[in-house]
Amino acid sequence: MQKEMRLGYMPKRGLMSGQSASCWQEALVTGNGKTGALVYGDPLKETIILNHEKLYEPFHDEVVQNNDLSPYLGEIRTLMKNGRFRDAAELFSDKSGHPLLFTDAFHPAYALKFQMESTGPVYDYLRTVDFETGEVKVHWKDAADEYIRKLFISRADNVIVLQMTAKQGTVINGELAIDDFVHEGSAERCEIGSENNTLSFSCAYAKTSKGYTGLSVVHTNCGSVTAEKEKLVITDAKEVLILTKIAPLENKRAAYDKQNKLYEDILSVIHHGYPALLKRHVNVHGSIFNRVSFTINEELDENVTTEELLAKKTSGVNKQLLQKMFDMGRYVFLCASGDYPPNLVGLWTGEWRPAWSGDFTTDANVNLAVSGGGIGNMPEAMEGYFRLIEKIAPDWKINAKTMYGCRGFLAGCRTDGNHNIHTHFNVDWPLGFWTAGAQWLVLPFYEWYQISGDTKFFLERTLPLMKEIALFYEDFLTEYDENGKAMFIPSYSPENTPAIREDLLDRGWQPSQATINATMDIAVAKELYTYLIAACEELGVEQDNIPKWKEMLEKLPGYQINDDGALKEWVHKDLDDNYDHRHISHLYPVWPGHEITPDANRDLFQAAVTALWKKGRENYSAHGVMHSGIVGARMKKPEVVLENMRLLLEEGDYIYSSLVTSHNPSREIYNVDASCSLPTLVMEMTAYTYPGVLELLPAVPAELSKGTIKGMLGRGQLLLEELTWDLAAKKISVTVTSRKDQVVDIIVRQGIEEIEAVKTSVAMERKNRTTVALALKKNVPSTFEIILE
Repeated sequence: MQKEMRLGYMPKRGLMSGQSASCWQEALVTGNGKTGALVYGDPLKETIILNHEKLYEPFHDEVVQNNDLSPYLGEIRTLMKNGRFRDAAELFSDKSGHPLLFTDAFHPAYALKFQMESTGPVYDYLRTVDFETGEVKVHWKDAADEYIRKLFISRADNVIVLQMTAKQGTVINGELAIDDFVHEGSAERCEIGSENNTLSFSCAYAKTSKGYTGLSVVHTNCGSVTAEKEKLVITDAKEVLILTKIAPLENKRAAYDKQNKLYEDILSVIHHGYPALLKRHVNVHGSIFNRVSFTINEELDENVTTEELLAKKTSGVNKQLLQKMFDMGRYVFLCASGDYPPNLVGLWTGEWRPAWSGDFTTDANVNLAVSGGGIGNMPEAMEGYFRLIEKIAPDWKINAKTMYGCRGFLAGCRTDGNHNIHTHFNVDWPLGFWTAGAQWLVLPFYEWYQISGDTKFFLERTLPLMKEIALFYEDFLTEYDENGKAMFIPSYSPENTPAIREDLLDRGWQPSQATINATMDIAVAKELYTYLIAACEELGVEQDNIPKWKEMLEKLPGYQINDDGALKEWVHKDLDDNYDHRHISHLYPVWPGHEITPDANRDLFQAAVTALWKKGRENYSAHGVMHSGIVGARMKKPEVVLENMRLLLEEGDYIYSSLVTSHNPSREIYNVDASCSLPTLVMEMTAYTYPGVLELLPAVPAELSKGTIKGMLGRGQLLLEELTWDLAAKKISVTVTSRKDQVVDIIVRQGIEEIEAVKTSVAMERKNRTTVALALKKNVPSTFEIILE
């Protein structure tokens, strides 16, 4: 479609593509959290792959359990103290009773295939996604008419809605069929059925009693729908409306009964028609998505396709792509958040066994994916994450007991949402030695408490989880060094191997990912006890436990700085840093933690900066790129933000034309870690928040000299209604509303020349050239104009 003809087709906030998908990774995405769709957009031979958040192929008839490993802990610790790290990992793996096991694999339900009768050559083709509505549209023309095919998945009615129309009323003739996509050997039975105006599919897994089913109902305002073998034939319809529902089955023998229930559910809403169903959905979806926006305050040509946008090369940062990918990241996170949060592929896959099972990987991936949900003002989407953690947490007790003989919680490194029994480890990948997972996974709970001030949420949902993690450390930390500090042994820093000196290697020391005193392990334990003590003292609860937690906190070892001046990844004199790795787990106290800051501990902060500068990319995983950028934002380093932003947006070729990201450069392995965490990077670079602190523009690159962000939430019960900046003019305007009476330090590291309250009277105290204390009143919006030095 010519550029001047695209006007009116491009959504206000959305994407536009000039060609249909040639592979599922390029298909346009939409979803309601529970169900997702990949829309190829071929005018005459459409393929729509349907996914459901709980469809994971069972690999075992029952959940595999670990043998009791606690009797071997003493021997494992002795081996590790003597440098025999690999032997310790091998002993742990051998005695577990199983090899390294992956989770059950996320997979597509099936594909709807709609083949239309041709009425001439296709031209003026365009496909679009509207982020504000979740609606995917396919437009084209031929000699007879102009056609539009529209699809959304309702959050209000939990149904997939597809409509096909011709602008001038030309009749539509076509066939609706199903492509099952099932991997050979994965199903005991698959059945496609057609009757009257319904098309159904059911699958019984080869393992376990589970399966799933789906049903489509076709409605036309004229013409006919005829069932033939495994398909529906549509004749002379002027409008085609197809409603589809998918459901997992606990009992694969109950597919017929479930299909009847799906049919009843569809009939109960189909009479509303497409416009009314869309409106009901948008009232929910749109209200969540539109709370936050990020705008480059410059004239940008919005009338461009994703293909043109991705092909554009810039000397700085592709501002238009950045703005669009910010929206896309929020859109992906919302569409893929239902009972569960986004997994590795969000809510979408076109292959039966995707890389790493397409699961929830907990040593960086899901952590990054949900990192912008709280400050991004999406509590409804974060609820899916909270539910996932609460569902699998009982398995953490089993892990702690069977693997280490401890009370409390020990999280596994992968989950499919059905369980989190930790079986993903072996001698080469000793992830069973990673004890930091539970606190990192529970941190978003505590962060939401900081953001919302919801005491009930903390007491009923956050505190019980944190207390269980504390119990684990109480039992696990029983070994001490010569200084009386607790030793984390065994320990693990995802997924890196320390360097060991030649003289130690000559004495039998073994390089391994199995280690002692990983900095990340120490950092999360310090964070856990610090937050427990602070919150419980403030709320006047857990008075009997607070002294014990303070004692545990005092016993934790301090961080170390190596000879390069970098923060060490292992607090051990004989384990040296290995910089070339995609993970930066030892910078946890910088982000997502808040312990190491330029104001609180300058020496450690500079060591953390040095560690980040020295860190290599290894295989350039996208999650490593985003992780580095977000840590750079916390370090107040705009040059680091810019470097990683450019690598993701342009230099690494990570982005498909669907605007979903890949795990590796050159669009290899579909993966939403970067999609969902790019908004985190943008929000962290524009505003850093912590209780009592609001720092403006901590790491905005000079290339982004103008901009506006609206609707962010801040830790400390703040709403940033609007933050606008013009660096060239040295001006900042911010409107903030506090959810309580409080004094907040406004920090601008560029230096505050002047600050003035607009239309409100606010008590101010200048503390130094960068900081002004403001006395904010509860629920009173306050606007400030700031002139930079």
